[in-house]
Amino acid sequence: MKKLALAVLSVVSLALMACGPSKLEIQEASSQSDVILEVRQVLNDSISLFVGNTFYLNSKQVISDAMYPLLVSTRDPSELEKPTATDILNSDEDLLNYLRRSSPDLMNVGIVIGETAYNEIGFEEADVVAKLTAIFKKVQGGSLVLFHEKGGELTDMKKLY
Repeated sequence: MKKLALAVLSVVSLALMACGPSKLEIQEASSQSDVILEVRQVLNDSISLFVGNTFYLNSKQVISDAMYPLLVSTRDPSELEKPTATDILNSDEDLLNYLRRSSPDLMNVGIVIGETAYNEIGFEEADVVAKLTAIFKKVQGGSLVLFHEKGGELTDMKKLY
């Protein structure tokens, strides 16, 4: 009887896994994002970086009650080590305007929860996603997709709106 129950449970779990998006679908969805906001732990630094179309948001900054002022530096992907000026963002509107500088038609946003974000004391994914969703809902007509990253690869996705 136990073997039958275990077999049924295995079949059901395999069926549920088959319903999820494939690796190709996840990569396609991430490439359709105008901007990717990647939340990850940044050790020994309090700055967030904007490289290409990816905004690396320091998880320490997003878990605090007041996300602002947010220190951000834009880096050229071909010269990552070259220091650049730091911008200070003081509101959700400042953040959206900052992102629109590189992506004027900002509509589709991806949020990636990096595996190192969970190392930050006090990090709660649901709270962070709610905070970021509230910001990006101000982009009318856009879409927001949540991704998770492990070992440098996107592992899953969920369309938030």
